[in-house]
Amino acid sequence: MTKRKVMIQMLVSRIEFGASLFGAEAEDSEEEAAEEEFDLADLMGEMPEPTEMVMEGRLITGKDRIELVYEESELTGMEGSVTSIGFDRSNPSLISMMRTGPVSTVLTFEESRRHICVYNTPFSDFEICVRAISVENKLLGEGTLTLDYLLEIHGAEAEHCKMSVRVRPLEE
Repeated sequence: MTKRKVMIQMLVSRIEFGASLFGAEAEDSEEEAAEEEFDLADLMGEMPEPTEMVMEGRLITGKDRIELVYEESELTGMEGSVTSIGFDRSNPSLISMMRTGPVSTVLTFEESRRHICVYNTPFSDFEICVRAISVENKLLGEGTLTLDYLLEIHGAEAEHCKMSVRVRPLEE
């Protein structure tokens, strides 16, 4: 296992989508997935200017799993939490994002699949639905990871989100 200090540049943008991801509690059938693709055509509008965050972290490369780990800051509203974005080498398009600390969750990003997760905060726990539109994982080759996804806190408007991560070695 190799642990390297890295500089992480993250660009995040989000916009309300106005649809519910919780509509069908059962696994999507092919017909429902085709209907959902029609709704996704509405996402082709302009995303707002992304928010940029730059932080230090660690890239942990193991035989079977890759993890990008960083501490959340006051800017994200999750100060004191640690986030780990990871994947198995055998399935790099299935991404997990785990947060531990005062704010904790495990989010799963898998293209064209819906995953329901629980988001724990000091104030309350929320059920969240995540549906990845696309997952572009080039973390090992080019040092980039791009997630285009829909996110909904149960009972609120869904958001269309894009997150681009660029990792480079930390110059000490």
